[in-house]
Amino acid sequence: MRRRVFKLAMGLTHVTEAISAVLLIAIILMNVAQVFYRYVLVDPLSWSEETMRYSTAWMVMLAGSAALFRGEHMVISLFTSVHSPLFRRLLHLTVLTCIAGFCLLLMWEGFPAAINNMRQVAPATRIPMTIPYMAIPVGASLMLIKVLCLMVLPEDVLRREISEENKP
Repeated sequence: MRRRVFKLAMGLTHVTEAISAVLLIAIILMNVAQVFYRYVLVDPLSWSEETMRYSTAWMVMLAGSAALFRGEHMVISLFTSVHSPLFRRLLHLTVLTCIAGFCLLLMWEGFPAAINNMRQVAPATRIPMTIPYMAIPVGASLMLIKVLCLMVLPEDVLRREISEENKP
């Protein structure tokens, strides 16, 4: 059971990291193109800044879910020296429960906000504003899935599995 949960979470992590990497490359290319068009050709692109902004929102939310699963977010290590495994596990579950609650809030408010902006279109790209707004609830949904996986998996097993996954 735990092996399947880990494989599901790791698969989602790989997919979100790959999409985030593609978005990062696209953002860099758009930025370089915008600089070239603006300062060399003196004819700036009308759509690049807007597209970079929306791509950045998607990239951050997708990469954030991957970072959450890998434990790469900033943490306050106030209680890491506590020797009681039970206390550390309860603290870990409390933190994950708070993160899950915040993800639920983002989903609860984010999906209606995205749907309510369906008729609005972006000024330069003319895409429905639902697309950029969906980055928040989709990213929060991915984070919630990974938080639930982290709740099921013990920390020591998770660290060992991730380190084995990263070995060449």
